[in-house]
Amino acid sequence: MRKLEWTLVSALLAVTAGFPLYQAAHEAIVDKEMPHVFNLFLRSPTKENLHRWDDNAKDRSVFAKWLRPVTLQFRYDVLGEMAPKSLKGEEDWLFYNQDVDYLLQPPYTDDRFYKGTFDTLIAGKRVNVRNPLVAMEDFRARLKARGIELLLVPIPGKPSVYPEKLYHGIHGQPASPTLALLEDLGRRGFNVVDLFSPMLKAKAGGAPQLYLKRDTHWTPQGMEVAAEALATRIRSMLPDADTAMVLGPQDSTVFTPRYLIKDTTVERWGDIAEMTKVPDRKKIWPNESVKAERISDAVTGLPYKDDPASPILWLGDSFSRIYQTDAPGAAGIIAHVAYRLNRPLASIVNDGGASTVVRQQLARRGEMLEGKKLVVWTFVERDLRFGSKGWQVEELP
Repeated sequence: MRKLEWTLVSALLAVTAGFPLYQAAHEAIVDKEMPHVFNLFLRSPTKENLHRWDDNAKDRSVFAKWLRPVTLQFRYDVLGEMAPKSLKGEEDWLFYNQDVDYLLQPPYTDDRFYKGTFDTLIAGKRVNVRNPLVAMEDFRARLKARGIELLLVPIPGKPSVYPEKLYHGIHGQPASPTLALLEDLGRRGFNVVDLFSPMLKAKAGGAPQLYLKRDTHWTPQGMEVAAEALATRIRSMLPDADTAMVLGPQDSTVFTPRYLIKDTTVERWGDIAEMTKVPDRKKIWPNESVKAERISDAVTGLPYKDDPASPILWLGDSFSRIYQTDAPGAAGIIAHVAYRLNRPLASIVNDGGASTVVRQQLARRGEMLEGKKLVVWTFVERDLRFGSKGWQVEELP
């Protein structure tokens, strides 16, 4: 019995003292830096400092760096499970957890949505800034004071359009909370664009795949459905935005196409596949090849370029970045809306930051509002719950 006790005590000491000593020695000898454990005594022991130290310790742990990928690969190979951010769907489709959680959790109209939050006093009224309507109404009022219209465009998440790819037992179409938001915004007099109807109509009509299989974003074909709906709505709000005037041979004013389209192909490695962190993910899932259409200037042949002087300012997230500023370039929704309007746009785009960050960037770049007639504010629907920095009320310069 005494031997068993000493064995257990020795094992406990090896774990509690041996691992930290090995970690400290590795940092000092291999990494050639001060062991992280000493940082614990260099700052006051506040809750924030202790949490930060603990998080850094987890990230630096030699054992964790070795064990995590092994565990992730084991979970996928044996249990079919992946990292917390991703879900495995049907037919090699992958889904982002937040896209699914947004559809399942209480919407902004439910009291449970505000659990753990507090009201804020704004302009003499008590409001909860987690409610997206607070920021939307405030932003609209600030723009209206400058004579600028606002157009709100929630973008459907992948499970809202392809629920059957999440699980084969799902029948019918899920009722996204965003549909109720669109109705609410309409009652409040907002200008909105419903992208759900044209996307689902295109899908039902046999359109090519509208979303990437292992990515959160749409395919170029899905993006073009949205671009057509948006251009139509913008044209109705700004009737002069569908043509661009240039001087003809005898100085007479004529109308001519400003942009050209050129077909291309692009390889996409899915962001959800990357989120899985499965070590063999590159072997398990291939790149997805999609056809895209690049927009170029009809005169110079150069790729589409924004014009800060445009009367239209576009605010968006990674749905506005994909194909636009990454491969193949000038083939995203901003370029395609510009092509359909026959005039360039100005834009501020931030991955994951369409709820608040883009408005903060706009506040720092007040000149972007000069000469503007319309602000198009796009955001993926999951941001109504999970938007980076929430839905803060932001000043305009």
